[in-house]
Amino acid sequence: MKQRGYIVSACLLGRRCRYNGGDKSHSGVIRFLKRKKYLALCPELLAGWGAPRLPVEFHGGGAARVAEGSATIRDSRGRDRTRSLIRGIRKALGQADRFEAAAAILKEKSPSCGVHRVYRDGRLTRGSGLFARALRQRGLTVRSEEEFPVKGSEKS
Repeated sequence: MKQRGYIVSACLLGRRCRYNGGDKSHSGVIRFLKRKKYLALCPELLAGWGAPRLPVEFHGGGAARVAEGSATIRDSRGRDRTRSLIRGIRKALGQADRFEAAAAILKEKSPSCGVHRVYRDGRLTRGSGLFARALRQRGLTVRSEEEFPVKGSEKS
């Protein structure tokens, strides 16, 4: 039987792809993935944004409203980045589909990968990122890095 793996936010594995040029290496996620099959992805890099870049957030609604066209993703200068992020998410979904993942472990608070919380209109609020939402719609279990314990004094 073929082992089905995990889609993982690349920043959680130490890839420097966050908006500030950093990573969010998470020892609990790394420990969990040991000896497991996984594919590290960053929809925002696949959107062609590079790192570092201006931070982005939802404006006028969350992921469902962006998907229906009544809300946007805007950077900190107010530029609409919705179309390019949707292109990046489509690329990430294509890779995820070819990989045949069963589940995902994603970075909380991201407009792409947020599992339970995202930034919208300048505030942290309940909601999912666009990539997390799309993976759920494909039937994948989507988990936050916050669900994985970090031992002792380690920082995530």
